[in-house]
Amino acid sequence: MGCSSSTAKAEGRKEKIRRPKSWKHPQPISRAELTQMREEFWDTAPHYGGKKGRQMGCSSSTAKAEGTPSLSLLSRGRKEKIRRPKSWKHPQPISRAELTQMREEFWDTAPHYGGKKEIWDALRAAAEEEDLSLAQTIIESAGVIVHNTDLTICYDEKGSKYELPKYVLRDPSNLIRTK
Repeated sequence: MGCSSSTAKAEGRKEKIRRPKSWKHPQPISRAELTQMREEFWDTAPHYGGKKGRQMGCSSSTAKAEGTPSLSLLSRGRKEKIRRPKSWKHPQPISRAELTQMREEFWDTAPHYGGKKEIWDALRAAAEEEDLSLAQTIIESAGVIVHNTDLTICYDEKGSKYELPKYVLRDPSNLIRTK
Protein backbone atom coordinates (compact mmCIF):
# COMPACT_ATOMS: atom_id res chain seq x y z
CA MET A 1 0.00 0.00 0.00
CA GLY A 2 3.04 2.28 0.12
CA CYS A 3 1.49 5.11 2.13
CA SER A 4 3.86 5.01 5.08
CA SER A 5 6.73 6.51 3.12
CA SER A 6 4.68 9.40 1.73
CA THR A 7 5.22 12.84 3.16
CA ALA A 8 3.01 15.89 3.44
CA LYS A 9 3.89 19.46 4.12
CA ALA A 10 2.11 20.75 7.21
CA GLU A 11 2.86 24.12 8.76
CA GLY A 12 6.22 24.41 7.02
CA ARG A 13 7.54 21.03 8.12
CA LYS A 14 7.30 17.57 6.63
CA GLU A 15 5.28 14.94 8.46
CA LYS A 16 4.87 11.32 7.61
CA ILE A 17 1.42 10.29 6.54
CA ARG A 18 0.37 7.25 8.48
CA ARG A 19 -1.07 4.17 6.88
CA PRO A 20 -4.83 4.01 7.52
CA LYS A 21 -6.06 1.55 10.12
CA SER A 22 -7.02 -1.78 8.66
CA TRP A 23 -10.70 -2.27 8.09
CA LYS A 24 -13.03 -5.11 7.18
CA HIS A 25 -15.69 -4.83 4.50
CA PRO A 26 -19.06 -6.19 5.70
CA GLN A 27 -19.13 -8.62 2.75
CA PRO A 28 -16.26 -10.56 1.18
CA ILE A 29 -15.04 -8.65 -1.89
CA SER A 30 -12.51 -9.43 -4.58
CA ARG A 31 -9.47 -7.35 -5.50
CA ALA A 32 -11.31 -6.24 -8.68
CA GLU A 33 -14.32 -5.03 -6.63
CA LEU A 34 -12.01 -3.12 -4.28
CA THR A 35 -10.29 -1.50 -7.24
CA GLN A 36 -13.66 -0.54 -8.71
CA MET A 37 -14.75 0.98 -5.37
CA ARG A 38 -11.55 3.05 -5.28
CA GLU A 39 -12.03 4.21 -8.87
CA GLU A 40 -15.62 5.25 -8.09
CA PHE A 41 -14.37 7.20 -5.11
CA TRP A 42 -11.71 9.07 -7.06
CA ASP A 43 -14.14 9.76 -9.90
CA THR A 44 -16.57 11.41 -7.48
CA ALA A 45 -13.94 13.20 -5.36
CA PRO A 46 -14.09 16.40 -7.51
CA HIS A 47 -17.79 16.73 -6.60
CA TYR A 48 -16.79 16.94 -2.95
CA GLY A 49 -14.13 19.62 -3.32
CA GLY A 50 -11.22 17.57 -4.64
CA LYS A 51 -9.42 18.22 -7.90
CA LYS A 52 -9.64 15.56 -10.61
CA GLY A 53 -6.20 14.50 -11.76
CA ARG A 54 -4.52 15.82 -8.63
CA GLN A 55 -3.62 13.11 -6.18
CA MET A 56 -5.23 13.75 -2.82
CA GLY A 57 -3.19 11.71 -0.36
CA CYS A 58 -2.19 8.12 -0.86
CA SER A 59 -3.22 6.48 -4.12
CA SER A 60 -4.17 3.33 -2.25
CA SER A 61 -6.41 4.93 0.35
CA THR A 62 -9.70 3.20 0.94
CA ALA A 63 -12.63 4.49 -1.05
CA LYS A 64 -15.41 4.18 1.48
CA ALA A 65 -15.72 4.41 5.21
CA GLU A 66 -15.93 1.13 7.07
CA GLY A 67 -19.34 -0.47 6.77
CA THR A 68 -20.51 1.66 3.82
CA PRO A 69 -21.26 -0.54 0.82
CA SER A 70 -20.17 0.50 -2.65
CA LEU A 71 -22.93 1.60 -5.00
CA SER A 72 -21.68 -0.86 -7.61
CA LEU A 73 -22.01 -3.68 -5.08
CA LEU A 74 -25.47 -2.46 -4.11
CA SER A 75 -26.73 -1.97 -7.63
CA ARG A 76 -26.38 -5.70 -8.31
CA GLY A 77 -29.61 -6.23 -6.36
CA ARG A 78 -31.47 -3.61 -8.39
CA LYS A 79 -32.69 -6.13 -11.01
CA GLU A 80 -34.10 -8.56 -8.46
CA LYS A 81 -37.86 -8.82 -8.16
CA ILE A 82 -39.22 -7.44 -4.93
CA ARG A 83 -41.37 -9.61 -2.68
CA ARG A 84 -43.50 -9.23 0.41
CA PRO A 85 -41.69 -9.80 3.73
CA LYS A 86 -42.18 -13.08 5.52
CA SER A 87 -45.14 -13.34 7.83
CA TRP A 88 -44.54 -11.72 11.20
CA LYS A 89 -46.35 -11.53 14.53
CA HIS A 90 -46.81 -8.45 16.71
CA PRO A 91 -46.08 -9.04 20.44
CA GLN A 92 -49.81 -8.67 21.17
CA PRO A 93 -52.78 -8.78 18.78
CA ILE A 94 -53.47 -5.34 17.29
CA SER A 95 -56.40 -3.85 15.43
CA ARG A 96 -56.36 -2.41 11.92
CA ALA A 97 -56.68 1.11 13.44
CA GLU A 98 -53.61 0.56 15.67
CA LEU A 99 -51.59 -0.79 12.72
CA THR A 100 -52.63 2.18 10.57
CA GLN A 101 -51.57 4.57 13.35
CA MET A 102 -48.15 2.86 13.65
CA ARG A 103 -47.67 3.13 9.89
CA GLU A 104 -48.67 6.79 9.78
CA GLU A 105 -46.27 7.62 12.62
CA PHE A 106 -43.46 5.86 10.78
CA TRP A 107 -44.08 7.61 7.45
CA ASP A 108 -44.47 10.99 9.18
CA THR A 109 -41.12 10.69 10.99
CA ALA A 110 -39.01 8.67 8.50
CA PRO A 111 -37.78 11.62 6.36
CA HIS A 112 -36.38 13.30 9.48
CA TYR A 113 -33.81 10.51 9.83
CA GLY A 114 -32.11 11.35 6.53
CA GLY A 115 -32.41 10.59 2.87
CA LYS A 116 -34.53 12.29 0.24
CA LYS A 117 -38.24 12.92 0.67
CA GLU A 118 -38.83 11.75 -2.92
CA ILE A 119 -37.29 8.35 -2.11
CA TRP A 120 -39.36 8.04 1.08
CA ASP A 121 -42.48 8.88 -0.95
CA ALA A 122 -41.61 6.23 -3.55
CA LEU A 123 -40.95 3.66 -0.83
CA ARG A 124 -44.31 4.45 0.77
CA ALA A 125 -46.13 4.16 -2.55
CA ALA A 126 -44.43 0.82 -3.25
CA ALA A 127 -45.10 -0.47 0.28
CA GLU A 128 -48.80 0.41 0.03
CA GLU A 129 -49.20 -1.01 -3.48
CA GLU A 130 -50.88 -4.43 -3.64
CA ASP A 131 -49.61 -5.21 -7.15
CA LEU A 132 -45.94 -6.20 -6.81
CA SER A 133 -45.14 -5.49 -10.47
CA LEU A 134 -46.40 -1.92 -10.08
CA ALA A 135 -44.46 -1.59 -6.81
CA GLN A 136 -41.34 -2.81 -8.68
CA THR A 137 -41.90 -0.15 -11.35
CA ILE A 138 -42.24 2.57 -8.70
CA ILE A 139 -38.98 1.47 -7.04
CA GLU A 140 -37.04 1.30 -10.31
CA SER A 141 -38.32 4.64 -11.63
CA ALA A 142 -37.32 6.37 -8.39
CA GLY A 143 -33.77 5.01 -8.66
CA VAL A 144 -34.04 3.02 -5.44
CA ILE A 145 -31.39 0.35 -4.98
CA VAL A 146 -32.98 -2.65 -3.29
CA HIS A 147 -30.60 -4.36 -0.86
CA ASN A 148 -33.15 -6.80 0.60
CA THR A 149 -35.82 -7.95 -1.85
CA ASP A 150 -38.51 -7.51 0.82
CA LEU A 151 -37.71 -3.72 0.83
CA THR A 152 -36.60 -3.72 4.48
CA ILE A 153 -33.23 -2.21 3.44
CA CYS A 154 -32.82 0.05 0.40
CA TYR A 155 -30.40 2.76 -0.73
CA ASP A 156 -30.65 5.74 -3.01
CA GLU A 157 -28.13 6.41 -5.77
CA LYS A 158 -25.99 8.54 -3.43
CA GLY A 159 -25.74 5.74 -0.88
CA SER A 160 -28.23 6.93 1.75
CA LYS A 161 -29.76 4.01 3.60
CA TYR A 162 -33.51 3.54 4.03
CA GLU A 163 -34.75 0.94 6.52
CA LEU A 164 -38.41 -0.05 6.52
CA PRO A 165 -39.98 -2.00 9.39
CA LYS A 166 -42.06 -5.05 8.46
CA TYR A 167 -45.22 -3.48 9.85
CA VAL A 168 -45.31 -0.94 7.00
CA LEU A 169 -44.79 -3.68 4.41
CA ARG A 170 -47.12 -6.46 5.59
CA ASP A 171 -49.96 -7.00 8.04
CA PRO A 172 -49.07 -9.07 11.13
CA SER A 173 -50.41 -12.62 11.39
CA ASN A 174 -52.22 -11.70 14.63
CA LEU A 175 -54.13 -8.70 13.24
CA ILE A 176 -57.55 -8.46 14.85
CA ARG A 177 -60.01 -8.78 11.98
CA THR A 178 -63.32 -6.96 12.43
CA LYS A 179 -66.42 -7.83 10.44
